[in-house]
Amino acid sequence: MQKQSSCNHFSKYKLEQIGNIIKTNFTKCDNAKQYKCESDVEKWLCIECGFFGCSRNSNNQCSLKHNQQTDHPLSINNSSFAIWCYVCDNDLESIIEETDNKAQKEKINKFVDNMKNLLFKKTKQNKSDQTIQQFQQIQQQQPLNQETKQQVPQQLNYTLKQVFGLRNLGNTCFFNSVMQCLNATQSLNQFYLDFKKYNFSSYNNNVENDEDDDWTTVESNKQIKQQMRPKSSKLSINQVYQNFLINSRKSKGLVDPVDLFKSVQAVQGRFRSMAQQDASELLRCLLDALSTGEENTHIGRINKIKTNGKPKRTIVENVFGSYLCNYLECLDCGFISRTFDFCLDYTVQIRKPKGLINQRFQQEYSEIQSEELNDVIVPYLHNSILVQKNNNPPKIYQQKQYNLSVIDCLDAFTEYEELNQKNNFFKCEQCAKQGKKSGRALRKFFFYDLPQVATIILKRFQQKSAGRFEKVTEQVEIPETIYLEDYTILKGEPSQTIEEIKAQKFQYQLYGVVVHQGTMTGGHYVSYVKHRENNQDHWFYFSDSNFKEVSLKQALSNQAYILFYERV
Repeated sequence: MQKQSSCNHFSKYKLEQIGNIIKTNFTKCDNAKQYKCESDVEKWLCIECGFFGCSRNSNNQCSLKHNQQTDHPLSINNSSFAIWCYVCDNDLESIIEETDNKAQKEKINKFVDNMKNLLFKKTKQNKSDQTIQQFQQIQQQQPLNQETKQQVPQQLNYTLKQVFGLRNLGNTCFFNSVMQCLNATQSLNQFYLDFKKYNFSSYNNNVENDEDDDWTTVESNKQIKQQMRPKSSKLSINQVYQNFLINSRKSKGLVDPVDLFKSVQAVQGRFRSMAQQDASELLRCLLDALSTGEENTHIGRINKIKTNGKPKRTIVENVFGSYLCNYLECLDCGFISRTFDFCLDYTVQIRKPKGLINQRFQQEYSEIQSEELNDVIVPYLHNSILVQKNNNPPKIYQQKQYNLSVIDCLDAFTEYEELNQKNNFFKCEQCAKQGKKSGRALRKFFFYDLPQVATIILKRFQQKSAGRFEKVTEQVEIPETIYLEDYTILKGEPSQTIEEIKAQKFQYQLYGVVVHQGTMTGGHYVSYVKHRENNQDHWFYFSDSNFKEVSLKQALSNQAYILFYERV
């Protein structure tokens, strides 16, 4: 993605004209009577006509719909005074940070300051010496209705040590948004924050390849190890990440991540251009670098259990790693093949399932017979028996805010797909041995050996005709809790029955959301992250150096790109 150009949509407005249309009383949405709008959501004021409506994070999205009907580009939030440009799909303060032109920066800054002062004067009804900051605090602390009080925890009146903003180094919002989610990944950071037990400073250049390294070549392993600590640095990327976590908790609300970002650049040259990058690619590259770097320190491999195939050896692999089982069944001869591939995330398309059923299976669950696993490399099988759910009919929800949910996307990712001459032509090895022609098969993906943190990437950027990429802007409902057992090949003891094995539950709780705002040609990354304090969950919104506490509803009502779920 290219860098977003500066915004000029504010230049046509004059303060005198805006002052004449601004109301002095901000309470209900202008459409409240007609659509029964919620009272406890953020509201925005159209700078062009004065329409006052619910935010895009509400059920009715009145402000967004108003923009779509009128093409009025700018709205201002009545409590935070943030100004949103619908054309640029970004707030003006974020655009200021990404603008290189100093003269344009000054123009936008002047407009933002003037708008804040104007709205403040119009809405100030208390003491004459009240400041903008005091007014914003009062607006944000307005009483909630009884139903909302039961759902929303008391907001904190202090900043948690693990909550801080990250300085934008120049188009690095993609990096900052991912780092905020990793900063809240307790199952990973418990190792890095325990620096007395896990000190990553000892770098070992003479790590020998064990006998289970057949999944990668020794030559490529050496090449990666040389990248983990460039000649210009005395620290491995693991130690830099460890220092980042430890030092950030001593900060006073703002952290400069330059050392960690430089370490990422040293490992992956694609991030040296300082252009806007893909957050999911950054996440994969960083986790791969941390994983390989772990093996080159004295900590080495925390999981030394031998297994077939790619093992989970490092902290990163044990936290984020799992396997995708690719199931193929030839419809001509009935031959079944399975392959198990290691992965650190699940990338799913934004679509509903088609509902194709495998007619061969009469029972909902069945044990995978040993003869079906001949010549199949199954990691961590040992003496276990495997049970699979044969068909996943699409789930029906009585209440769903949006047309599509993350569960729909998971159902679509793991449903049966027919391969034929028109769609991903399939050639069966068994039919070929018998001199027969084949071309029809059923394919399905299963999860296997689930991770502690399930990272789900929604494919927002998809290739269309003529190699052109487009952003998928459809809103996807995000559940706070998901269960993954229906998509998983389950393991059990030989003494267990299928009923006992299928009773296993794999519950995951959401704690991080990376959101991309804007289009393919320009945009901005933000994140919503959960931190716990006093046995209560508190959600925070992060946009580079800016952060604030928000409700769970606000965190779930965005165009999510990357979702972080932790196993309960």
